[in-house]
Formats: sequence, C-alpha cells, structure tokens
Amino acid sequence: MASSAPSSPSSLSVRQGGCLAAILAVLAYLLLATGAPLPWRAGTIIALSIGLWATGWLPQWLTALVFFTLCTVADVAPAGTVFEGFASAATWLVFSGLVIGAAIHHTGLGTKLVNRVAPRLSSSHTVAIVGVVTLGLLMAFVMPSGMGRIVLMVPILITLADHLGYAPGHRGRTGILLGGIMGTFLPTNAILPANVPNTVLMGTAEAILGEPPTYSGYLLLHFPVLGLLKAILLTGLLLKLYPDADPAPLTRPAPEHVSLGRREQALALLLGVAVVLWFTDSWHGISPAWIGMLAALVCLFPGAGLMPDKPLQSLSFEPFLYVAGIVSLGALAHDSGLGERIAESVLALLPLSTAADWQVFGMLSGLATALGTLITLPGVPAVLTPLAPELANITGWSPEAIYMSQAVGFSTVLLPYQAPPLIVGLLMAKLSLREATRVCLIMAAASILLLWPLDYLWWQWLGWL
Repeated sequence: MASSAPSSPSSLSVRQGGCLAAILAVLAYLLLATGAPLPWRAGTIIALSIGLWATGWLPQWLTALVFFTLCTVADVAPAGTVFEGFASAATWLVFSGLVIGAAIHHTGLGTKLVNRVAPRLSSSHTVAIVGVVTLGLLMAFVMPSGMGRIVLMVPILITLADHLGYAPGHRGRTGILLGGIMGTFLPTNAILPANVPNTVLMGTAEAILGEPPTYSGYLLLHFPVLGLLKAILLTGLLLKLYPDADPAPLTRPAPEHVSLGRREQALALLLGVAVVLWFTDSWHGISPAWIGMLAALVCLFPGAGLMPDKPLQSLSFEPFLYVAGIVSLGALAHDSGLGERIAESVLALLPLSTAADWQVFGMLSGLATALGTLITLPGVPAVLTPLAPELANITGWSPEAIYMSQAVGFSTVLLPYQAPPLIVGLLMAKLSLREATRVCLIMAAASILLLWPLDYLWWQWLGWL
C-alpha cells in the first residue's frame, strides 16, 4: 500500500463525496434509464462501470456487483452474456491463482524462495528493481498466463520486500511490487501466448483469415521494441519514481543452506508440474485455467496440508468478482455491437485511404489503445480483427499487418482497470490505484512518443510495411 498512515479528514470527505456521486448516478439510472432504447442502456451501464473502475469511487468488487445488478434490472442482455465472466477461463484462473498464492504463504514456500533469491538482489536498490522486472519478463516465456504469473509472483514479491527491509509505505517496497507486477504484464504483450489479448488475437485471426500468427513471427515483430525496450523503460521509470536507500544487510542463511520441508517440497513439485503443463499447453490443448484449477484442487484437498483448516476463509474473493465483472463488460460491449459501432464510426472519420504508412500505423495503433479504454484489452482484438480484410483493402496493407498493429495499441495501457491481471496484482499487493495509474500513464506517454516511432521503423526494416 502507498502508506499505512490513517486518511486525513479531507481525503475521507473526498472519497465519501465520490461514493455519494456514484450512488446517485446508479439511482438516477434505475429511475430514468430503464425505458430507454437498448443500445443507450447498454452504453450507459458500460460508461458508468468504466467510470467507477477508473476513478476508484467504489471498491472494484462492488462496482462489479453494481454492473451485474444494473444489467439484470435493465434487461440489456441475456443472462449468459451478463454473467459470462463467471464462465470465463480467465476468472477461474484467478480463483486457482488465489488458492496457489495462499498455499505459498501457508507453507512458507515463498519465504524459502526469497531466502534463496534475496541475497542476489540485496546489493543495491537498483539491482532489486532490475531483478524483479527481469524475473517478471522471463516468467512470461514459461508461464502463458498473465493472471497466473501475477498471482504466483505477488506473495513472493511481498516477502522479498519484507526481507530487504522495505516496510509498507516505503518507496522501495512500492517499486519492487510494481516492478514485478508491471514487468510481467506490460512488456509481455509482445510474447504471443503470454496474455489474454494476445490469445484472443491469435484465435480471431485464425477464425477470420484462416491462419493464426506464429510464435516466432509475433516475437520477432514485437519483442525487440514492445518487449525488451519497454522493460528497460519501465525499469528506468520505477528507479526514478521510487528511489530509496539500498537494502539493509541480510543476516539470513545463505542460499545453499536454505532447505525445503516436506510440505514446501510437495507444493514446489506441484507448481513445477503446473508450469510444465502451462508451457506445453499448445501441445496437449488443456487451458491454463483448468491446469491451475487442478493444482488448486490438490492444494484444497483435505489432508494435503497445503492450506489452512478452513481454506476458503483465507481467500479474498474481491479479485474473483472484479475479473468476472470486467470479462462480462467486454462481452456486453461485443455482443451488443456497441464496440463494433464505435470502431466503425471512428474508422469512418480516419483518412486511412490517403494517409502515409506512418500515419496509418499511428491511427490503427491509437484506435486499438482508445478502444481498450471502452471494452478493456481482451475485447480489442475481438472487435478489430474482423475488420482486418476491409482495412487491408482501404490501406493497401496486408491483413496480417493490420491485425498485428493491434498489439501496439493494446500493449499501451492507459489505466489499470483495462487489464484485469494488473488490478488483481494491485489488490493482492495492497498497492494504491493512484500509484499504478501514474506509472501506466507515464509509460503510455513514453510508449507513444518513443516506442511507437521506433516500432514503426522496426516494421519497415523487417519489410512488413
């Protein structure tokens, strides 16, 4: 969290005023909008929910419940659409991740792992930040689930910050937690199976064009700039925003003297098997969510000793409800046609047929970025990929170049609510939404001004444009 100090009266009054405004907006909708046309009602609910998530006037989980309630009262979509988030693999991956995270904490495996890692990161504050960002990026190559990586990493990051002497409220602690969370999400949109939007892009491209992007082709096109350079940029930003003293000298056992107990070995073996299955999901075809659920069931099984006696009481279901709400919001925007209407309306205003290649690159990337604020990042490829053949005819680009430009857009995150894994990580780490928003906005601005032009030049050098 940003600080452990109590909130001032002025900050409480602002928050109470925000909550009151949110409640009044909900009541106004219930009283005035239920007789409005269906597209207007759906659009109002989406706008209201996004506004509440973006401002933090209400807790994220409460906004999700508001969304479900308004959709049901206003009858804007079938129940299958409204509650699609609870049928989503991403939501159950969150649940399994929460169980795995609790098991890591309960068994003490996180502490033992940190005892091995901490001495290598304790030489300086800079080394610690570089280390956690690098760790987050490398994990994306072996664990194809942004949600799973974040849920697995956060307990370890918290323990690491404690062991390095960065207490809650210290800038060093905030930098380490944000480094691990942001490092395993923002740059990893450049790795094909590493996040949900990438996977959606792969599936929709195969459905529309008959052939999905290859792992190596996607990596070559996106990783050098949107992956590696973005990770370096993120590291430099965190060092600038969260300077702190070097960690206190560690007096804990050296790495080779830290041994694992029976329960810790069992959990480490279970996680090792899960990571192998995640890494080979393209071979066996089992969704990462259900691999995670199998691991969670083993942790929850009575007598396993990997969880407390009443395991569900040790879990916080706030991330579960939030992700279900976000996924359902994207489903409503897509199924109602709202996202496609907005995209087509914007495209009608863009001079794509007469623009130079660099302008087309910027406009398509900007469209994907802007659309992500409405329907969240996983919804961007679902809306824009079907338009790829038409856009190819207008611009003269190949359909592959058209849909690949989306990755430039959805890798540029303006606000944390757009990416459920980021919100889950912030909730688990008890970090301030304001801090994360500041990092996202600065990274987005730096990406647009610096990385987008470099990425365009990289595309040209590869012969994609």
